Amino acid sequence: MAKYQNNIGIGNGGFQEIWQITYPLILVNANNGIMQFVDRKFLSMNSTLDVAAALPGGILAFTLFVFFTVTTGFSSSIISQYNGRRDNKACARVPWASFYYALFAGMICSYLMPFVGNYIIDIGNHLPEIASREKQYFNVMIVSGGFTCVMIAFSSFFSGRGKTLIVAIIMFSVCILNCILDYIFIFGKFGVYPLGITGAGFATTLSTLFGALLAFVIFIFQNQSKYPTRRGLICRFSDLKRLFVFGSPSGFQVFCDVGAFAFVIFAIGTLGKISLAATTITFSINMIVWMPLIGMSEATGIITANYIGYGRKDISVKQAYRILLIALSYIVITALVLIIFSDYFFSFFSPKGEVGNFREVMKYGRIMLICIAVYNFFDAIYFISIGALRGAGDTKFPMYVVIFCAWGILVPCVLLCVFVLKLSIVGIWIFIIVYIFISSTIIFFRFYSRGWDNIDLIGKISLPVDSITNSNASEFSI
Repeated sequence: MAKYQNNIGIGNGGFQEIWQITYPLILVNANNGIMQFVDRKFLSMNSTLDVAAALPGGILAFTLFVFFTVTTGFSSSIISQYNGRRDNKACARVPWASFYYALFAGMICSYLMPFVGNYIIDIGNHLPEIASREKQYFNVMIVSGGFTCVMIAFSSFFSGRGKTLIVAIIMFSVCILNCILDYIFIFGKFGVYPLGITGAGFATTLSTLFGALLAFVIFIFQNQSKYPTRRGLICRFSDLKRLFVFGSPSGFQVFCDVGAFAFVIFAIGTLGKISLAATTITFSINMIVWMPLIGMSEATGIITANYIGYGRKDISVKQAYRILLIALSYIVITALVLIIFSDYFFSFFSPKGEVGNFREVMKYGRIMLICIAVYNFFDAIYFISIGALRGAGDTKFPMYVVIFCAWGILVPCVLLCVFVLKLSIVGIWIFIIVYIFISSTIIFFRFYSRGWDNIDLIGKISLPVDSITNSNASEFSI
């Protein structure tokens, strides 16, 4: 009976394998949520204006570089399929193609996107005191996009092979550094001039640069006899082409999705600082709940890609459904916590000296957390299904769905609500829930119908003889 040694999987799949791959990615994305939560918490201690400006400024920066980060991150799916084929050289080679792409992305983020972002803020019609803070935050945050791409490029070598704990360690280091720098730069500690919302941007950008350097160092110091990570300086065009052909639709899909939400946030900003502050705090609270879903989605892509590369699509489907069950159970539990303790979570963001305004913020916030709980349920279905499709290389169909749903349904409905019907923030959220219900249903049925079966991501390369002698009795190790 042959044995197939790999970094992912135990036998024919199961919850143990899911846990081993998923929990570090949950920690990675929880760290991202904590970083943003700490940013908003410290900024809320300054004023309602600072915390109100953080969400539109931050989501605008994220929107303008998310295409590049997601496209770069698709390398983990490519590496995972190569890992399923036991092609160690390809696993070590692909991150270099991602790195060169990341350098290109960094130049775009640093030199072009600031002009685009500042123009969008200028036409956003927000209060002048909020718009000025949005620009301060955005102009520093946008630079972090290039560093994030580099960090993702080298981290994909580990995540694609199921070594997700290493990625978690890198991100945990980034999170700790970010929190420390937040405290120093925002409030002006240890002789540093207090920078407020600009300091929050500097903290994120510098900590991301540190993460990129750390991921690079760990990558190049691998065992060269097994993974020749130092031999990929000359990029293969085929690797770069594969990343662009399959990764770009995925990046554009997320760009359209996040871009639509950025549009919604800016539209909400026209309703006044109370609505915008309530939205910002609600998203900040939910970020800690929502970010682990991203980790589960990434784990779904890695696990399904690995089994597809190994030639066992049946196991990849079973594992995706198991992760979906875990995600929905998690969302139901966290929804109850959000609703029951809504006042406590909101009081955590209460600024000094603005009690009257904050009572209004909390009034809207209680209702919005209920809306968020419903939204998260359908979002879980959406993210797990997207992760499975991405692992299979099916990136174009989700792109078309998001373009239609986000810009054909969500954005027009929000425009109607804000500028024609003059609805409150609660009315807008009802339309947001309708949007995620429609998009998640379509994406789920794409996965359920197996429309991705014939997609060939890395080419039909034969598996080694010893790895297919008994495909039903494979042994994996992490």
